[in-house]
Amino acid sequence: MSSTLAKTLLKAPVYVYRYTFKGMAGGQCRHWPTCSEYALQAIELNGAWRGFWLTLSRFVRCGPGGTHGVDMVPDIRAVKHTFEPWRYGRWR
Repeated sequence: MSSTLAKTLLKAPVYVYRYTFKGMAGGQCRHWPTCSEYALQAIELNGAWRGFWLTLSRFVRCGPGGTHGVDMVPDIRAVKHTFEPWRYGRWR
């Protein structure tokens, strides 16, 4: 699967959420940028695989008892975790 296709496939659910369910969710976000914007930026900057793990870790941090405030997307393109992909995420 090409890199561009993988990025497009991962971004598609984010766009569906933004244009359908986001209005029903209340529009309140604990972070800046919002989780959907963070997901799009993470996938575009770091690629589909690393972006997926960054996005997943952000969703976990956004829950009850999680973090809040400014949370910019890190550039982790040079980081390699071949057999431990969950280490790409920032879980705290």
